Amino acid sequence: MSVPIIQIFSIVLPNTGTGTLDITDLVTHASMDIPIEYLRDKTIHLMVTEIITVGVPGNLQCWIELSPVPSTTSTAYWAAIGGGGGALAPTAPLLLVATGVTTTVHTALLPWVIHSAYARVVMQTPVSATPLTAFWRVQALIAGKGA
Repeated sequence: MSVPIIQIFSIVLPNTGTGTLDITDLVTHASMDIPIEYLRDKTIHLMVTEIITVGVPGNLQCWIELSPVPSTTSTAYWAAIGGGGGALAPTAPLLLVATGVTTTVHTALLPWVIHSAYARVVMQTPVSATPLTAFWRVQALIAGKGA
């Protein structure tokens, strides 16, 4: 008898009531540790909104990091898929380019198949916007199939 496959969605950013996180310039943000040991066909779904009063937010880089242990145990094991890790972006992160139009929504998918016990999505704006009155509002959900 085959085991049913269940598609699950879960918010992976801090739960502030809306499940969103504001990402300002020159800051790297990591999501909560996501236990993925028993999931397959994993994808992070990103919905990113530009919030602008004046100026344009710096481009947003997003990537997945994997680790065999949670960050509460050690941060030494986290490594970006495609190289990098810790504060270093992978060699080819997903790049979202700002339009400069407030409330513009960008959507993106970050799928991966590499096995690990834990994952997290990392987001960074490595270049400062001028003036500093623009930012990204991000919502991230994980979907995966499990038994």
